[in-house]
Amino acid sequence: MSYIDNIHIQEETVDNWKTALQYLIDGNRRYVNGWAVNRNINEQDRKIFSEGQFPFAAVVTCSDSRTTPEIYFDQSLGDIFVIRNAGNITDTTVIGSLEYAVEYMNVPLVVVVGHSCCGAVTGAFYEGEFSGNLQCIISKIRRAIDGSSSIEDAIHANVEHVVGEIKSLVR
Repeated sequence: MSYIDNIHIQEETVDNWKTALQYLIDGNRRYVNGWAVNRNINEQDRKIFSEGQFPFAAVVTCSDSRTTPEIYFDQSLGDIFVIRNAGNITDTTVIGSLEYAVEYMNVPLVVVVGHSCCGAVTGAFYEGEFSGNLQCIISKIRRAIDGSSSIEDAIHANVEHVVGEIKSLVR
C-alpha cells in the first residue's frame, strides 16, 4: 500500500488511536513530499457534514495563519477537531474542548503541535512585557519554557508542557 492509498474516507469511523495516528503520519508524508490530495468538498461530503461531525483526531495547535492541520496532515474537512490559540497553550477552554472531542465525538487520538518561528514562544523567550490578555499567554508559556537555551528548545519545552498538562487530566 502506498501513502496515497491510505486516505481516510468520510464514511469510515476510526475508533483506534493507532489507525488515527497512521492517517496523520501518512498525510504529513504526502504533504512534505508534495503528494497532497486535492479535496473538493462536494454535495455528498456536505450531506455527511450536515449529519454531524466524526473526526478521528483532536489537534491542539497554534493559531499561526500560515497553515492549518488539515493542510499539513493532508486531511479533509471533518477529519480533525482543531483547537487553535497563540502558542498552543492549554486553559479551561482548551481542556473543555478536548473533553468534548474525546467524550462526545469519541476521538481516539489527541495531538499537540508546535511549530518553528512561533511568535508567542519567541515573545515569551525574550524579556519584555505585553499588554492585557497577551501577557497571560506569554506568562503561561514562560513558565513552560523556563531554562530553555534556544527558541527551538523553548518550542519543544512548550509542547512537552502542554502534553503533560493534558496527560495529568486523563482519568
